[in-house]
Amino acid sequence: MFSFDLTKEGWIPCLKGGKGAELSLADVLLDAHNIGEVNGESPPVTIALHRLLLALLHRIYRGPKSTDEWAALFERGSFDPEKINGYFSEHHDRFDLFSEKHPFYQSASARGSVQQGAVIQLYFQGKNNATLFDHTSTSAPKELSPAEAARHLVAFQGFDFGGTKADGSAKTAPLLQSAIALIRGNSLFETLMFNLHRYNGEDGVPFSFNERDDIPAWERSEETTAQERLPDGPIDLLTWQSRRIALQPETNAEEKTIVKDAVIMLGHSFPKTIAMHTKETMLAFRKNKSGEMFSLGFNENRALWRNSLSLLQTVPGENSRPRTFDWLSELKEDGYVEERTFPIDFYGLAADKAKLLFWKHERFELPLVFLNDNDLLADLRRCLEFSDAMGASLHSGIKALAGKLETGTGTFPAVGEYWSRMESRFHLLLSRIPSAVDAEMTAWFADAYSTAFQAFNETSGSLSGSAAENRAAVAGENEFRKQVNIAIKNKRTEWDKYLPKFKTKGGNE
Repeated sequence: MFSFDLTKEGWIPCLKGGKGAELSLADVLLDAHNIGEVNGESPPVTIALHRLLLALLHRIYRGPKSTDEWAALFERGSFDPEKINGYFSEHHDRFDLFSEKHPFYQSASARGSVQQGAVIQLYFQGKNNATLFDHTSTSAPKELSPAEAARHLVAFQGFDFGGTKADGSAKTAPLLQSAIALIRGNSLFETLMFNLHRYNGEDGVPFSFNERDDIPAWERSEETTAQERLPDGPIDLLTWQSRRIALQPETNAEEKTIVKDAVIMLGHSFPKTIAMHTKETMLAFRKNKSGEMFSLGFNENRALWRNSLSLLQTVPGENSRPRTFDWLSELKEDGYVEERTFPIDFYGLAADKAKLLFWKHERFELPLVFLNDNDLLADLRRCLEFSDAMGASLHSGIKALAGKLETGTGTFPAVGEYWSRMESRFHLLLSRIPSAVDAEMTAWFADAYSTAFQAFNETSGSLSGSAAENRAAVAGENEFRKQVNIAIKNKRTEWDKYLPKFKTKGGNE
């Protein structure tokens, strides 16, 4: 009989005392104040583990119901061993990965449909998905240790890309295509606390729910089924079972427990009418052209920082920032969090239909003042608009150049180079603009302008110098400058203060 007790066995990768270690669920929470961070083998695993730990804390503490209650937990400096040990003792049978009756994050009744080598799907590989992240294939599936299988199991429930499962075609899991925000503290304890949103169903925070019905997946008596339903509350949402899964353990030649065979079937899904932006606390949302709110995610052609206004600001009916940012702002207003700069991590996985493209982890160093200063956000908007205008103008110039040479714009890396250089500059902007708005905005405008021209000049300078290429370069530069002039003319009133030295005609300064 196989067993792997997640409350006692090490499976969560942590950085503790400068060294890596795999700890149990109980040890991670009990020693969170001495742990630097939890960091899985991929961004989906990392954020999924944090969401699991947050669900546990909400369940163990049945809160926090107010900023005062949050502050009492935070000031203690560590999580209460009596509460943690008491909870795991009460629900001990629900944390065995290979339990006969209640396997963790799985459905025991699905075991009869286990498929050979199907565990490969848990690390985002499969028959209809190219071996994007490693060279494993379904013909030679990788053996997973129980610890690895547990981590991938938790991540898969949030990030599976959908497509054909053992019993039909599935919708994508709820976190796919989203950039999930995680506010970082100086320890895992602080990280979990800063993301531990107020939990009060009676007050409708973070949304209306009945606290008696809001229980985590492992406490539920009924198994996951293929049905649409609404989440019963924040804990249910954090532990959402989008798939009905069963792992089949076995012993390998070295007499170690491993997992190769599994089954993945349809699970819970959300109705199309659900307004996720009113329920999810760790995602930002924005209205699309059809008037629907969608979660912001990572894009191969547009870096996340270029959407930073939607990440930092809520405009009713248009976009909403992660609600954990609202919570952090509320804690600051009540005097429980001091003015400081917070590292904000964003994790996500992007896919095209049933094909995974890439996973991503990005970090912003965010001064807290941005969360409640609308004037500062308006200044940031002007900066982003100007850099967007310079990028669009550069693209027009490169397109004109490429057209004259009868080639595609992809032949020239100028636009990508421009955005890459401005990304590093953006992080300086975030840190500097709160204390020196005018000076930093003037510097940003100058840097965006000069960086765009530098990128174009490097492209034209790389040409062979033939008559045809010289004519193409001139045509491209003329179009580039024309678009710069148009952009500045259209925004002269808003931008003029920061454009005193720009030569919008003639040469670059």
